Amino acid sequence: MHPSVARLVELMPPQAGAGDVVDWGQAEQRWGRLPSDYRDFVTVYGGGTINNSLYIGVPFETPTEAGSALSLSELTLDGLALLGPDPSDLPPEVTRRISWATDCSADHAFWDTADADPDKWTVLVLERHGEWVHYDCGMADFLAGFVTGGIHDAMGGFDPDGPVFLHAREEHRLRETGVDPWLRSS
Repeated sequence: MHPSVARLVELMPPQAGAGDVVDWGQAEQRWGRLPSDYRDFVTVYGGGTINNSLYIGVPFETPTEAGSALSLSELTLDGLALLGPDPSDLPPEVTRRISWATDCSADHAFWDTADADPDKWTVLVLERHGEWVHYDCGMADFLAGFVTGGIHDAMGGFDPDGPVFLHAREEHRLRETGVDPWLRSS
């Protein structure tokens, strides 16, 4: 397991049954090779939400699966739409970026894919008003900073006390039984 994902597991243990099985060969055909921390994150956690605030996607759409997570395609198209109605008007260095997460305020986390080695891709946050903010770290280190409060002012407001990751399937299952998994009892 990628060391940064192992750190996340200590900070935010995945629930039983989390994780997604992905055909990484098929994902590579669609996206090229994706960062190893992301691949390990998806294997351990899958697609879902951290504290009902940050939504992390998976490589492919799963439209027939109840409670499916957002896909990288959906996230990327939605993120690029913040820059204008026609992504073909954007420079190639922007349209090659891949969004892997969004938050409740419509900010998007992208990989800066300029390096040929995806394990060297850093995080760019596209704020909902169109500004890019660069973080000199990969996805899992960004998430670790996000859940510990070490990265401030990224991806909307977030209280780092007791971070919880909930897989999209589990959130859907709970909501089907009438339970809002994000309501905390006092």
